[in-house]
Amino acid sequence: SFGGTTDLFLYGWMEQTGSICDKINCTACASLSGCRWCPRDQKCESAEIAASVCSTPITSAAQCWEQYCAYEMEEFLNPRRFDAKAWVDQTTWAQVRPLHPFRTYKTALGVSGMFDLSTGRSLWNASEGSPVPATGFTIAALSDWGTGTCVARAVARLAAATNPEMTLHLGDVYYTGTIDQYMTNFAGAPRNIWLQGVSFPTGRVTTFALAGNHDLISGFGGLYMTGFARTGQRATYACWQTDTWRIVALDTGRLSYLTSSDGTRDIFAGETDAPIPQEVLHWLWSVVNLGDPKDKRGIMILSHHPPYDAFGPSYDGLARQLDGLLPAGREVVWFFGHHHHLVLYDKLKLDGLDFVIHPRLIGIGGFPGLVLEAPKRKEGLIAYDARTYQTMADLDGVSRKVGFNGFAKMRMFEDQVNVDYITADCVDGDCAQGLSDTQSTVVAQESLVPDLSTGKLRQEWSYLGPELTKVNQPSATPVEVEGKREAEFGQQYDASLHHYD
Repeated sequence: SFGGTTDLFLYGWMEQTGSICDKINCTACASLSGCRWCPRDQKCESAEIAASVCSTPITSAAQCWEQYCAYEMEEFLNPRRFDAKAWVDQTTWAQVRPLHPFRTYKTALGVSGMFDLSTGRSLWNASEGSPVPATGFTIAALSDWGTGTCVARAVARLAAATNPEMTLHLGDVYYTGTIDQYMTNFAGAPRNIWLQGVSFPTGRVTTFALAGNHDLISGFGGLYMTGFARTGQRATYACWQTDTWRIVALDTGRLSYLTSSDGTRDIFAGETDAPIPQEVLHWLWSVVNLGDPKDKRGIMILSHHPPYDAFGPSYDGLARQLDGLLPAGREVVWFFGHHHHLVLYDKLKLDGLDFVIHPRLIGIGGFPGLVLEAPKRKEGLIAYDARTYQTMADLDGVSRKVGFNGFAKMRMFEDQVNVDYITADCVDGDCAQGLSDTQSTVVAQESLVPDLSTGKLRQEWSYLGPELTKVNQPSATPVEVEGKREAEFGQQYDASLHHYD
């Protein structure tokens, strides 16, 4: 940054000659005070010029490894002045775009929304589901992945390397889920001649994308048009079945903001508790028959929004809808994103609800999650990842500590699901070189087995690595907790750090 007579003189001379920031590569440019690298046109500019011609320039040499991807992580650090302007401008424009009609299976001839997990074939009987192949079935689950960054590309390649039969995206393509952003950040189209797009990994049997709140901002055009073209799906909810498990993906994004009669979304002040649409709730009742007390198969819920969060606000809309559907005492494992961290919980009983959840926050697919500080509530919290991947410089003179990114790998064998929680390693152990797309670390492992006589789950943590901050030991009985919405946190919660979840 500039300051003092000498710096002002140098800045004026630089404006006339351009020689101070006349560097041919990102590393040399970002290492100079007063110079910024603009990935969009691969040029080194003075800080002031870069701010006007390049909305979010690279400010540190450690981010230069991302210069050829559609976006870089620094672009999404919303507390920064220039980044915040990009978010506000895009959101203001996108929230008044036409809202696409909700896609349901009623209009999809011959498809019920229930599928055999192993083959992908459509099912019409809620009790159906073939055994998992003896060789196992692998699922790669990524959330909040759609940034179009080289970090997202590294995570996608790590997930693809597991050779998954199924890949799942739990929602959010940034900034606002437009068709263009889905093209670059999901389908892999280049942003321009310099900036490469990033492709979501496909499963050998099934690829599926859930809806997040950012997909709603632009009215779902990107997800419905470009996203569905890549995945082959017909709606944003589905159920995959075996003879021992039911995996249920549900759309908490569609109603996550208040929407006027003309379809305009209130993004800045209209956040809801993220329930699912009535069409989906009716489908759970009438087609999936999820409330059947005789069906004791294990249930895995997938959504974008968290039903509980020890660090920030919870969104209990879906949980309260399921409470009127699931038999009392039933246990489910629940994977979700929205908040950009890795957090693992004990089995919990939310205040006022009659069923039990095993919550798993895996919102680390591709968005820069600011490093977690102390939790607001410790009850029911097993472990979380509070490591720093990089400290990213800020044009406003403030640096941000950003955590590691990764995904969850689920491996199914007969009635058992083994889950590995995986984060990308730094290249050659040096985080200034970025994240590796070939090397990773398993930071936690667990197994889940349904009790087919009671509908409960037998869960065991087989590994909690030294990378994680441990809080509590697992409890033999469900831990009773009360989720809080953002407004209930008052001064305890810094909304600016989570506004763009």
